[in-house]
Amino acid sequence: MAIEGEHIVGYATVAAGHIEGEALAGRLRKKLPTYPLPILRLARLASDQEARGQGVGRELRRFVLELALRMSEELGCIGVVVDAKPAAVKFYQRYGFAEIEVLEGQSEARPMPATMFLPLRDIAAAKGE
Repeated sequence: MAIEGEHIVGYATVAAGHIEGEALAGRLRKKLPTYPLPILRLARLASDQEARGQGVGRELRRFVLELALRMSEELGCIGVVVDAKPAAVKFYQRYGFAEIEVLEGQSEARPMPATMFLPLRDIAAAKGE
């Protein structure tokens, strides 16, 4: 959580999860086993509209990616998955996230998020920007 004085200016929520190897792009799929693989899911990342453009989102993203690196060392983690809202897809693509196919759990009741993945080997570069 990012706090300025007594005002929350941003937050990120995460959860440990897993991804099936078949959901990943061909180049990644070939290198990984087919059983469920541990990931860190970035559930939400948001900043207050008044704080936008001040680096709050960038620092929260760095924190989440650093958490994934620590998780890989301590528990195992192959990368980060985020269900990006359509307006946020380009934001995540800028840091190396790539869309992956969602095989189940889709819903027509709300705008479809783009499920995106950032492999562990690319996290250090994305964290540094």
